[in-house]
Amino acid sequence: MKSRFMLLLMLLTLLSACAKNPATGNQDFVMMSETEELKIGKQAFAEFSKNLILLPESDPLAQYVNHVGQKVAATADRQDLFYHFYVVDDATINAFALPGGYIFIHRGLINHMNNEAELAAVLGHEVGHVTARHSVQQISKARAYQTALMITSVFVPIPQGATMFSDLIALSIIQGYGRDAEFQSDELSIRYLTQAGYDPNATIGILKTLKRLDEIDTLEKTDAGEKVEKYHGAFSSHPETRKRIEKSIAEAAAGQLSGGLTNRDTLLSAINGYAYGDSAEQGAVVGRRFLHPELGFQLEFPKEWVINNTPQALQARLRKQEVYFQLQLVELQKRYSVEEVLQKSFPKERNLKINSGRQAGMDYAHASIKRSAPKVSFAMIDAHVFLQGSRAFVLTMWCDRDEFDKHAADFATIAKSFRSYDKQRDGDVPRIALHQWRAGDSWQALAASNKNILGRFTADRLAALNSMGLEEKPATGSLIKIVK
Repeated sequence: MKSRFMLLLMLLTLLSACAKNPATGNQDFVMMSETEELKIGKQAFAEFSKNLILLPESDPLAQYVNHVGQKVAATADRQDLFYHFYVVDDATINAFALPGGYIFIHRGLINHMNNEAELAAVLGHEVGHVTARHSVQQISKARAYQTALMITSVFVPIPQGATMFSDLIALSIIQGYGRDAEFQSDELSIRYLTQAGYDPNATIGILKTLKRLDEIDTLEKTDAGEKVEKYHGAFSSHPETRKRIEKSIAEAAAGQLSGGLTNRDTLLSAINGYAYGDSAEQGAVVGRRFLHPELGFQLEFPKEWVINNTPQALQARLRKQEVYFQLQLVELQKRYSVEEVLQKSFPKERNLKINSGRQAGMDYAHASIKRSAPKVSFAMIDAHVFLQGSRAFVLTMWCDRDEFDKHAADFATIAKSFRSYDKQRDGDVPRIALHQWRAGDSWQALAASNKNILGRFTADRLAALNSMGLEEKPATGSLIKIVK
């Protein structure tokens, strides 16, 4: 009974721990000193840096982002902190902050900004998470839950794995802060923007772009036959974008905020020439092709296939049909023949009928296998392996076995398209370029002139890249972004 009383007393003490929020002046529930906050932030930064591809500090875009970020941070609360700004080199539409002043913004989000004030708005939003100690509040909630579980466990056994609170605390930093915290960071961003001399209405502009991108993502997934969730993508934890836009407009109107710097040409110049989507190191989708300059190979898909490059594998599917493709890179630790690699890729299958030879200057093997596969219970799998030294490229294509004959030609076409990559012959990954809008231009015409480089909805994506809808047009002579 005494131990139970002490645990209850501990919980009550922890739940009563409040501190003044340095950005808002409110009393917030926290269970962490600033010293511990800074220590956790430093540790989290070290871990994140191992798993993210960051532009080096000497990179011009990284220097530009840091310059804008420091300008905003100079107006923020908690001036005793050093703020650090980093560019993550991938196409994701995302930005996030770690405790203690570490701010990350992804290149994909920067590409979709149309002036420096929008960049400052996003950086100011993430600075607001730091100044308002939102991650500290999240971690405090996780710790309170841990303590409550300790008390409960005196009487109720804890399921295996339920005490992994290091994972819970790590997730609390990056999973999002909830509706109130996101609105609060929007408000802080508007304040910091204004004080830094930027147009605070930029917050509205970037939120509208995020809404357009979400709509295009939904359109593409629906068109491909994928399931669409209500909220998805990098901003899935944020409040509904429309409500954030409305609230930002109301905040700006209430404060009668207008004017200020936008620096459109400066932002456009800063992103000119950078990769639009994935970088050469990650591989990139170019229309119906997939290029991987770093690994030195490429593939091409028939017209109705939808391609998706993920960190784990290259994936594709035949539009609105249960017909799939996947390519994975396997790093070998010892020398195997290409036939052995194919057999090891399907260890439960015995006596595979394997055909082998040479293609694209590599040893090559192929087999057809009847077994279950992702999303298809009774599948026929068309498997191909290309061996390049210690690297094995494993291509698998599958569909319902009764439908296999109908799709075998597509599978063979994709496999035969696998070949080496040459930049002079095959072109570069898609990159941002600047174009002066001419009378008679349209998003559809610009998309067609570059062979719909971003796929079926290239025109929609070009318009969104310039913060416009498909039906909107810039003024003649305006400088816009295209992809080529």
